[in-house]
Amino acid sequence: MELHCLKIIVHGQVQGVGFRYGTLQIANRLTITGTVQNLSNGTVKIIAEGNHPNLEKFIHLIKAGPTPFARVTNLQIDELPLHHYRLFMIK
Repeated sequence: MELHCLKIIVHGQVQGVGFRYGTLQIANRLTITGTVQNLSNGTVKIIAEGNHPNLEKFIHLIKAGPTPFARVTNLQIDELPLHHYRLFMIK
C-alpha cells in the first residue's frame, strides 16, 4: 500500500494533558511512524507516515483527543514528502 506523510498541527488543550504519550499509543496501534512534539505557541506538531486508511483512523482519534483531558479545537493538515521514519517517537 502507498505511504503518505502528513504534518498535523493540533490546537486546543493539548499540552500538559498526556497528549504526546496518547498520540504515541495510537500511532503504534495503527502502525503509523513519525514524531510528536510540543511547540512553544501551545500547539502540538505531529509528523505521521502510514497508509491512507490508517492515517484517516489516526486523524479521527487525534481529533477526538488521545486522552480524557485533551480538548482538540482544530487540526491543520498538510501533506509532506516521505521521511521514511522507522518508528513513532516523542520529541
